[in-house]
Amino acid sequence: MAALEASETRKRSHTVVAKLLNVVRPDVLWLGQKDAQQALILEGMCRDLDIPVRVRRGATVREADGLACSSRNNYLNRDERAQAIALSRGLAAARRAVRAGERSAARIRRTILTVWRAYPLVREDYVAVADARTLEPLSAVPRGRRVLVAVAARVGRARLIDNFEWRAP
Repeated sequence: MAALEASETRKRSHTVVAKLLNVVRPDVLWLGQKDAQQALILEGMCRDLDIPVRVRRGATVREADGLACSSRNNYLNRDERAQAIALSRGLAAARRAVRAGERSAARIRRTILTVWRAYPLVREDYVAVADARTLEPLSAVPRGRRVLVAVAARVGRARLIDNFEWRAP
């Protein structure tokens, strides 16, 4: 039921975006990398519906300590805010591991979760290593393909997301 409700909510939000694009007719639609999954879906929608707009992604804007900027951060109290940096710190550890040659999705995932253990208020929703174009889960980071390492976690009543893309040489 929850998956269906989420699916219906996504359909409505895409309908709203499509209507807005058809009314405004921008040359470029900027989306944030933090919302990579949503950006990928909207890129496909624009392509599939022949909406004449160039879709671009902007880098994730971050707070000084690395936490991805989000309106959801306003839901965090001081203690939760201090723990929320686990998301960006876990991803930073995963990025270092991948740059050092790690290709196992399971080990990349474990790297993130190991960092998160030091932050008891962070409750995992998901930690995923996926193909950046299809969002299909991967067991290993293949050479030459773009990979999305994405996380979501609950901290207090806020559900926070973050990610990074990587192309293995």
